[in-house]
Amino acid sequence: MKKTTFVLLPLAAFISGIAIADDANNLDAIEVVSDNLSPQKASLSAGSLAKVRQATTTADILRSVPGVNVNGARSVIQRYSIRGVSEEYLAVTVDGARQNGYAFHHAGNYGIDPDILKRVNVDVGSNSVVTGAGSLGGAIRFETVDAADLLADGENFGAKVKWGYGTNADSNQAATTLYGRSGGLDVLGYFNYRHQEDGEDAEGVKNANKGKLSNYLFKVKYNINDEQWVKASAERYDNSSLSCQKANFGCAETDPKGIAGILRKTYTLGYGFTPKDNPYVNIKANVYNTSTVVSMNGTKMSKISTVGGTLSNISEVDLGSTHHSITVGGEYYSTKSQALNSAQNNYQTKVNSSSVYLEDKIAVGDFLITPGVRYDYYQADLDKNFDKSYQRFSKALGLKYLLTEDLALFANYTEIFKGPDAGEIVLRGSRSYSPTLEAIRGNNKEVGFSFARPNILGNDDFSLTAKYFHTKYNHFNTNATTERGSSYQDIGEVLVKGVEVSTSYRIENFSISAGYARARSEQLDTFLGFDNLTALPDTGDKYTLGLSYFVPDYGLEFGWNTIWVKGITVDTASIDRTTHRAKKDSSYKESYSVSNLYASWSPKQLPTLELTAGVDNIFNKAYKDQATKYYGAADNELGRNYKFTISYKF
Repeated sequence: MKKTTFVLLPLAAFISGIAIADDANNLDAIEVVSDNLSPQKASLSAGSLAKVRQATTTADILRSVPGVNVNGARSVIQRYSIRGVSEEYLAVTVDGARQNGYAFHHAGNYGIDPDILKRVNVDVGSNSVVTGAGSLGGAIRFETVDAADLLADGENFGAKVKWGYGTNADSNQAATTLYGRSGGLDVLGYFNYRHQEDGEDAEGVKNANKGKLSNYLFKVKYNINDEQWVKASAERYDNSSLSCQKANFGCAETDPKGIAGILRKTYTLGYGFTPKDNPYVNIKANVYNTSTVVSMNGTKMSKISTVGGTLSNISEVDLGSTHHSITVGGEYYSTKSQALNSAQNNYQTKVNSSSVYLEDKIAVGDFLITPGVRYDYYQADLDKNFDKSYQRFSKALGLKYLLTEDLALFANYTEIFKGPDAGEIVLRGSRSYSPTLEAIRGNNKEVGFSFARPNILGNDDFSLTAKYFHTKYNHFNTNATTERGSSYQDIGEVLVKGVEVSTSYRIENFSISAGYARARSEQLDTFLGFDNLTALPDTGDKYTLGLSYFVPDYGLEFGWNTIWVKGITVDTASIDRTTHRAKKDSSYKESYSVSNLYASWSPKQLPTLELTAGVDNIFNKAYKDQATKYYGAADNELGRNYKFTISYKF
């Protein structure tokens, strides 16, 4: 079979070629881009994309990506994980602003309004030196909408209004977006308000979540010329609910309640320069200031603030028979964390991270070779007796081989580094840090293949991606309780390994996709006298299925998705609060399956109108996401929920 040499394509080149439905029928679809989604033919050297509708939480957006979990029965406590690695060990950003820290074990850390997003980029696993400082399990980059995304050709002003309703919890949402252009200036203003009552699980048990969410975003972009732009944004996210006193626990209707909340403020300033006649220059810079206040029982519990910036340049260079895409860049951030209203834990921790990196994607014949090197310098001022610095040079190497014009084989090796963090900011007792804390070091190894072939039976496409990963962490730092009490400490070596598979098939206007993910962690060192413990909040094997059918003559789209997660037993160790002795705990997390259905209509006579109806948890199953912290005490996810959305753009 004839081989085809690699061509390095920008992200937009393969996003534009993905057949979901026509663009007029995507007013409220959020793009999810990931290397763990099966690729199109044009993107064998990159990741691929899926589109999500009627998302009310980030769980709705990310559930289709193998290896990714979002847990928590209400948005105010939701947390992300990739391959079992929790969000405080990931690189999570909103419009480039890094969201850092671990506030409180009964609360969430970050707040994201799905309605404002246009794209989410997910790196499953650390496979590049460009991923971000301190990324142990991957990255999640949320990108909000711009005025240019909504303005049609020739338009200078527009507006979009949206109303949404959910029967379970009597949820009402109203959102308005205004946007315009004058010369080179683009401006966008967005406001969203949502109110809900207590919901119910499939067994009729109340889910204490009565509350409201408000979010505004203001963005301005000035195109200096066709080659340069500057952009600024300001966002305020405020989510609160009347929850159980421990917001991620279930409780009886008669139990006392308290207000749990997340207030996030994010400000960004960006710059881009891409001269048309100079392939050596593609500069992007971003600076930001973001802060999050977490409240429980009506009291402000913690404040985490991060200021930072990134700078990168991509050069496209041809040398003989090779093409080089060279990325050079750096990142700096400073995070301050403090427990509020606490006499014991009022020390303000501060961590500073500085890093530079160099990566070269070398396309030569049927090979794509990507070496990279990164230098990190990290300072941690965690209490009056702990002020240390750490550094490391990290290496990475990626290999891809185009075995045929449809099949690519790949292998990656990436070294990992993260300095000691502040850990949980709010604790029951005093916060303490082991004086012997080292930085987390390790490596991630992956091997796999991607296959994509169009026109098998005519107007159709088939694709498949599968990988095996093996990740090892040395000096894994986390909050743990031992005979000496609770502290942020080194629990030794941790191993995570597993497989991920994603496949899709489209014929005419019908599409089907499926995914599989398995990740298992092991604590390699003895802990509290026990061996072979589960190191991370593992979940059972996860299977996903998605179906969609588009009827272009009527502007109709129908979709179905199912998630099935097998049961799993996890082994951990803890200190018994009564006997004060170490004990081994084996717990079983129940298997579950949940399915959702939707239908969307955008009439051809009025393509800027979109009506969507859906049913979440259509079979009314009682279940908990297995990645949920304190799985045994947490309440169930919502039962059946009928959802209706109307969007109009004018």
